[in-house]
Amino acid sequence: MDCSTAAIVVVLAALALVVYKRTADTLRLRQDELERQVERLTFQIATLQHHLAEVERRAGIAAPPLQPPESAGAPPPEPVRVEAASPVRMEVAAEVQVGAEAPAVPETPAPPPEPAVPVYPLPPKPAPSLEERLGARLPVWIGSIALALAGAFLVKYSFDRGWLSPTVRVALGVLFGLGMLAAGEVMRRSSERISQGLSAAGIADLFACFLAGVHLYGLIAPGVGFALMGLTTVVAVILSLRQGIMVALIGLIGGFLTPYLMRTGDPSPRGLFAYLLLLQIGLLAVSWKRAWTGIAALALGGGLLWVFLWLAEPFQPEDAPWLALFLLLSAASVVAAGLARQPREAPEGAAGPGMLALTWLAVPGALAAMGLVTGRAGFSTQEWLYFGLLAAGALVLARLRPDFQGLAWVALGAALVLLGAWGWDVQEPEAGRLLATALGLGLLFAGGGYAALFGSPSAGQWASLSAVSGLAFFLLAWASVTDEVEMRWGPWALAIAALYLAAAIPVARQRERPEMNAALAALAVAVTTFASLAVPLELERQWLTVAWALEVAALVWLAGRFRLPVLSALARVVAIGVAVRLLLNASVVEYPIGDHPLFNWLLYGYGIPLVAFAAAAVLARRQGPAEHQFATLLEAGALAFAFALVTLEIRQVYHPGDPGSGELGFAEWGTLISAWLGLGLGVLAADRQRLLPSLELGGRVLLGLGTVAALLGPGVIDNPLWAHEAVGETLVFNLLLWTFGLPALLLGFGAAELWRRGSSRLAPILTAATLVLAFVLLSLEVRQAFHGNYLYTGTATAAERYAYSAAWILFGTALLALGVLRRVKSLRYASLVVMLIAVAKVFLYDAGKLSDLYRVLSFLGLGVSLLVLAWIYQRFVFREGA
Repeated sequence: MDCSTAAIVVVLAALALVVYKRTADTLRLRQDELERQVERLTFQIATLQHHLAEVERRAGIAAPPLQPPESAGAPPPEPVRVEAASPVRMEVAAEVQVGAEAPAVPETPAPPPEPAVPVYPLPPKPAPSLEERLGARLPVWIGSIALALAGAFLVKYSFDRGWLSPTVRVALGVLFGLGMLAAGEVMRRSSERISQGLSAAGIADLFACFLAGVHLYGLIAPGVGFALMGLTTVVAVILSLRQGIMVALIGLIGGFLTPYLMRTGDPSPRGLFAYLLLLQIGLLAVSWKRAWTGIAALALGGGLLWVFLWLAEPFQPEDAPWLALFLLLSAASVVAAGLARQPREAPEGAAGPGMLALTWLAVPGALAAMGLVTGRAGFSTQEWLYFGLLAAGALVLARLRPDFQGLAWVALGAALVLLGAWGWDVQEPEAGRLLATALGLGLLFAGGGYAALFGSPSAGQWASLSAVSGLAFFLLAWASVTDEVEMRWGPWALAIAALYLAAAIPVARQRERPEMNAALAALAVAVTTFASLAVPLELERQWLTVAWALEVAALVWLAGRFRLPVLSALARVVAIGVAVRLLLNASVVEYPIGDHPLFNWLLYGYGIPLVAFAAAAVLARRQGPAEHQFATLLEAGALAFAFALVTLEIRQVYHPGDPGSGELGFAEWGTLISAWLGLGLGVLAADRQRLLPSLELGGRVLLGLGTVAALLGPGVIDNPLWAHEAVGETLVFNLLLWTFGLPALLLGFGAAELWRRGSSRLAPILTAATLVLAFVLLSLEVRQAFHGNYLYTGTATAAERYAYSAAWILFGTALLALGVLRRVKSLRYASLVVMLIAVAKVFLYDAGKLSDLYRVLSFLGLGVSLLVLAWIYQRFVFREGA
C-alpha cells in the first residue's frame, strides 16, 4: 500500500463519515419537527373543543363536562356531538347574531371565571439513546483517532519503504494535519462533533510531525520545534472556542507534553515555566468562556505536576524563584478565572460554581508546592517571602469572599508545618533567622486576622485566627530554638499579652454588635494564655502543662461569661492535651522533681492542674445541662491527677529524686494500697448525697484498684513467704500489719459504705477481699512469731503447726460472733469457710504431722470450737430466723 492509496482510503473514510452523520442528523431533525407539529395541533383541537363546550354550557345546552388539557402529553378530550337541526341552537345563534334580547330564564348563580388557557410548552429534548451514542457519537471519537493514526502510519510507512525524503515526509504530514484542521472548520456548521473530531486529529498529527522533525530526523532545531508545538497548542485553544472541548483536551495534552518531548540537555526553568504559565492562562480563559471546569482542573494539575517533577530531578537552589513565581501567578490566574463573574450573574454556560471550586484546589495546592520549594531551597529568606506573599493572598481572598474563609486556616496550617519542619533540625547559626521568620509569619497571620475582624460578620473567627496564630508561632519558635539561643521568654510572653490586651480595647468599644463579643472573647483567650505562660517559661519546660491547666479554667470561665461554644470546644482540646501530657507522658518521672519527700515539683505539677480542673468542672456545671458532660470529664481528669499525685509522691518518698526507678518493696506496696483505698473512701465521702456520678464512679474504681493491688501485690507477687522481704522483728506491730492489716481495715470501711449505698456487685467483692486479707495477715503473723524478720526461711515446728489451727479456729469463732451481733450473714458464711479450712487442716495435716500433746490439743480445740459453733447457730441464728 503506497502513500497515495493510504491518503485515498483516509479521505474516503472521512467522506463516508461526513455523509452518514449529515444524513442521520437531517432525519432526526425532521422527525423531531414533525412530532412537535402533531403535538401542537392536538393541543389546539382540544382547546377549541373546550371553548365550544363552555359556550354550550352558558347557553343551557347539556354537554358532558370537559377538562382543559393539562399537558401536551395528555389525551385529547372526547369531542362533543352537535346536531345541525337543533332549533335551540339555531335560536341562540340568531339571537347572538342580531343582538336580540334573550328569553327570560330563571336566575342562576354567576358562572366561575373562565380558566386561562395554559401556554403550550415545547417538549423537552430527549436524552440521547444508546443507539445515538453508539451510532452518532462514538464513531466521531474513533474516527478522529483513526485519522490521527493514519497520518502517523503514513509517515512511518513511507519511511520504512524509503519512498520519500524525511523533509517531504514531515511536510506531507504537516499538510495532512492542516488539511484536517481546514476540514474541521468547514464542517463546523453542519456537524459540531465531526468538526471537533477532524480538528482534534489534525492537532495530534501536527504534534507528531513536529516531534518527528526534531527527534527522529533532526530537521528542526529544538527551539524551533518547541515554538511550533507551542503555536499548535495556541491554535488548538483558539479552535476549541469555536468547535468544542475535544480540541481543547488534545491541545492541553500536547501542550503539557511538549516540554518533556522537546527537552534538551540544559533545561531552563525560566523558559519552561513561562511557557507553562501562558498555556495555563490560555486554557483557563477557554474554560471560563465555555464553563469547562474539567479543562481548568487539568490545566491546574498539569502545572503543579511540572513543579513536582522539577523538584524531583533537575532542581537547583537558584531555580527556586522561578518556581515560586510560577506558583504565585498560577494560583492568581485560577482565582481570577473563578471570580471574574459572580455565579448569580453569570449567564448559562459561563463561569459557575465549578470554576469557583477550583480555588479550593489551587490555593492549597500552591501552598503545598511552595512549601516544598522553600524546603528544597534550604528555607532561604527569598522563598519565605514568596510563601508569605501567597499566604497573604489567601488571607485577602478569605476576607473578601466568606465562602473562602477556610483558606485562611489552611494557609496558617501550611505555615506552621513548614516552620516546624525547619525548626526540627535547625542549627545554631540559623536560629536567629528562624526567630525572625516566626516573627514575620506571626505578624502576618495575627495582624491580618485582627485587621480582618472589623466589619466582618465572622469577627469571632478572624479574632480566633489572630489568637491561635500568635500563640502557635510563639510556642513553635520557643520549642525550636530554646536549646540553641539564650533568651528570656517570659517577658516576651507578657509583652505579647499586653499587645493583645491593647488590641482588645477597640473591639470592646463595639460590644453592641453580637459578633464583636466573640472577637473580644478570642482576644481575651490570647491575653490569658500568654500571661499564664510567662511564669512557666521563666522556670522549666515541665511548667508548661501547669499553665495549660490554668488556661482550661480560664477558657471555661470565658465561655460562660460570653456564651461562646467555641471557647468551650477549645477548652476541651486543651484539657485533653493536659491529661495526655500528665497521665500518658513517661518522661514526667525524669523531670527535675527535687529530693524533698513532699514539697517538690509533683505537688505543684499535679496539684495545680487538679485544682484547675476541679474549678473548671464547677464553672461548667453552673453553665447549664449542656456542659454537664464536659464537667464530668473535668472531674474525671481531676480524680486522675489526684491518683497520679498520690502514687508519685509515695514513689518519691521511697525513691527520692527519682520516682520512676526502683522496684516496689513490701512496705511500699502497703503504702500505695492504703493510699488508693483512702483516696477512694475520701471521694465517696465527698459525694455523700450522690449528686456527681463522676465521683461515685471514681470512688468505686479506686476501691476496686486497691483491692486488686492488695490481693496480687503483697498477696502473690511480693508475699514474704517466698519473696526476700523483711517484715520486722516485733510481734504483731510490724510491716505485716501495715501491708495487710491497714488495707483490710480500709476495705472493710469501703465495703460498709458500698452496702449503705446499695451496691450489689462491688460490696460483696470488697467484703470477701477484707476477710481474705485478714486471714492472710493472721497466718503470716503466726509465721512471724516463730521465724522473726524473714518468713521464707526455716522449717515449721509442731508448736507453729498447732498455732495455725488454733488461730484459724479463734478467727472463725470471732467472725461468727461478730456476724451474729451485727446480723451480717456474710460474716457467718465467712466463719463457716474458715472453720472448714481448720477442720481440713486438723484431719488431713495435724493428724499425721503433730504428735503427743499438740495433736491432742488440736483435736480438742477443734471439737470444742465446733460444738460452740453449733450451739451459737442453734441458740441465736436459727432461733432468730424462726
